Amino acid sequence: MIREAGDRQSHAMFLHSSNEMYGADRILLEIVGSLPVEDQKNTLVCLPDDLPGVQNGLGKELDVRGIENISVPLAVIRRRYLSFSGLLPLLRRLWMTYKLLLAERPRVVYCTTSAMIFCLPLARLAGIKNVVLHVQEIWSPREGSVMGLFARGASQIICISRASLDSLPRHLRSRSVLLINAHRESGLPLSPYLSDSEALQFVVASRWNSWKGHATLLHAWDQDRSPGDLVILGGSPAMGTGVDVPALVASVKHSDRISVVGEVSDIAPYLDSADFLILPSDQPEPFGLVLLEAFARGRAVVASDAGGAKDVVTDGRDGKLFQMGSSEELAACLFSLSRQDAEQMGANARVTYEEKFSIASYGERFREIWCSVSNDGSGREDAHG
Repeated sequence: MIREAGDRQSHAMFLHSSNEMYGADRILLEIVGSLPVEDQKNTLVCLPDDLPGVQNGLGKELDVRGIENISVPLAVIRRRYLSFSGLLPLLRRLWMTYKLLLAERPRVVYCTTSAMIFCLPLARLAGIKNVVLHVQEIWSPREGSVMGLFARGASQIICISRASLDSLPRHLRSRSVLLINAHRESGLPLSPYLSDSEALQFVVASRWNSWKGHATLLHAWDQDRSPGDLVILGGSPAMGTGVDVPALVASVKHSDRISVVGEVSDIAPYLDSADFLILPSDQPEPFGLVLLEAFARGRAVVASDAGGAKDVVTDGRDGKLFQMGSSEELAACLFSLSRQDAEQMGANARVTYEEKFSIASYGERFREIWCSVSNDGSGREDAHG
């Protein structure tokens, strides 16, 4: 849904850094869907126009839900702009974003990821007092020292995990709140364990970024015997450093026990066919939304013991945690599992999902935060949860 900026003043403007349908994109859908009805009618979602070759997945879904959105030159932090040759394009995007903010003058500006952090001072400069930053990343100390300067423009900061919150500079934590992610169920009936195979069935679903741990996972498979059968979902990232997953699979001893499926529109059927989901990331995941997808389907997980996974998985109850980056410990973990473990932990995982990660409870918590932000006409910079 495209319109000319400034045709109607928005109550809230959401500035987003991608136009795909991965974790942060789906969280944006849930955030907007949790808004009070009247605020939804006066919301504008701004999507970037600088991702050639990326399907308009998020924009199409926003259209389906009747949420107004436009594709514009946004000031998004990307590697190609943080160079001498990228300076002029970045300056142009800063100017265009500022003009958009001036034209719209929304009551609330909501920067949905840290990649939109340049927009915080721009919103302040445009006279907008209520400015929200949703941190869906873990900041390194170096990133915190730099981005912390821009984040001073936020009147409210929302973090998706304790790891994300703890990574912020100390001076920002007083205006920060924790909003643990949630997942909307697919609507498919829950599937019992139907496998008649003696071997355990595993699935991994993520973009093929270099830090997502595919090499660690496949090293765990490269043993004298295979831990089971593995299905790999996902695809190469639109941005960042990718890894050639099919080539890695071809080099593994038991490649005949591994199926590379690639991108799929819905991972629920693959979860239903699996005993466990694996999240083998070599760096701490800010959250790991796919863990909730597995829990919602009643499937246990095996995950690296860092980052947002520690907010989701109780080791030994609804999944297993292993030392991040250790293919040896991952292999030992996989070989220790049984189908009885899968059934018991999977049942516990479903209970965990219902008690902690349902969309209903997420929406209630978000609306509490939203009301404190959108009703604060003074835009106090010391607002905190």
